[in-house]
Amino acid sequence: MKKLIQSFLSIFILSSQVFAIAGFGLNLNKSMYSVAESTSSLKFENIEVATITQHEFENGLGIGGYLYIDAIPMVDLDIEGSLIISPYKFSFNNAALTSIDKQQFGWVDASGYITLQKKLLKLSIPFLAKAKLTAGAGVNSHSSTPMVDQKMMETVMGGAGNLESGTLDTDELIKYLKDNKVSSTGFHIQAGLQFKLLMLDSFLFYRQVIADDVIPGAKGFGSLNLRLGMGF
Repeated sequence: MKKLIQSFLSIFILSSQVFAIAGFGLNLNKSMYSVAESTSSLKFENIEVATITQHEFENGLGIGGYLYIDAIPMVDLDIEGSLIISPYKFSFNNAALTSIDKQQFGWVDASGYITLQKKLLKLSIPFLAKAKLTAGAGVNSHSSTPMVDQKMMETVMGGAGNLESGTLDTDELIKYLKDNKVSSTGFHIQAGLQFKLLMLDSFLFYRQVIADDVIPGAKGFGSLNLRLGMGF
């Protein structure tokens, strides 16, 4: 049994070193941004009938998966999908004194990233562990939920004429969020460290995304990413 375990371990270590050409796993991230509070007057026939306030919020937590290929000469190919969630609150008041004070809501962004990476520095402990510093750039795409505004309130309250005295329709709200997703594309740069112990992979890197319309009122955002997975 001891010899069998030693043989299996030798094969395991050798394969993790020789065939380290791809990997996959779980990606966790914290996105860094800030959205300021804003208040809008909702009008019907040029008369103010209600106000809505989107309260400030910042940052978001994300989860997703990744796949990388380290078999291309000069560069590595990295593919990632991620879902970022950031809760925020809104308040609504109309002329009929219908009041919604700091109702919990949420902003969600589903995104995809394709990155080409270059090794800048590589260290290794023979047959056991490897570490490398990388930098890369690529393209990304996003599909996010719209923010609360007059158009949304008109839809979920049955029309502009109901802003003054209507109530929210939850089913219409869900339908509106699905039908009015905000789509955007952009590019990004990133740099970080990869550490590999046998077949276990971990990454820690910072990414700067440059893309309009993803974060309301901003042209991009940063994120700190932690990955845990397997490399082959």
